[in-house]
Amino acid sequence: MPMGGGRRRVRWWLVAALGLLVAGGILVSGWPGRPEAEGAGRWQADNLNLLAQVVCGEARGEPYEGKVAVAAVILNRVDDRRFPNTVAGVVYQPLAFESVANGEIYRGTTQECFRAARDALNGWDPSYGAVFFFAPDKTKNKYIWSRPQVRQIGKHIFAR
Repeated sequence: MPMGGGRRRVRWWLVAALGLLVAGGILVSGWPGRPEAEGAGRWQADNLNLLAQVVCGEARGEPYEGKVAVAAVILNRVDDRRFPNTVAGVVYQPLAFESVANGEIYRGTTQECFRAARDALNGWDPSYGAVFFFAPDKTKNKYIWSRPQVRQIGKHIFAR
């Protein structure tokens, strides 16, 4: 028995909406067969890998808490409307991270950097909500120095 036009319209609308959700990355369960990162469902394995790379590039030689804080800053930016809303968008935002510009993020990732990224993904934020960090001995940038400073960990100052 053929369906009425109204049912077809509803079915089409549902299929279109589902397609938009999948295409937009709103479904958070990931693709079948792809490992998920530990932590909230929206943080997939790709985010863990990229986050760990940036942690190693930006915080190599820093204390463990400082590594977690660097990862937390990236996640805080994802949640802040002033920044891109994905980990990759934040990481690859032009001039945002020195380690991206100089290629340091591709130098190699340690287990400690993966652990720090996982801890941040699981909710630890030793930056206390910071969306910036900088090495005071390396920058003269007036804007970054004007930001309210939250705390210092190792050689980095964390700011809002």
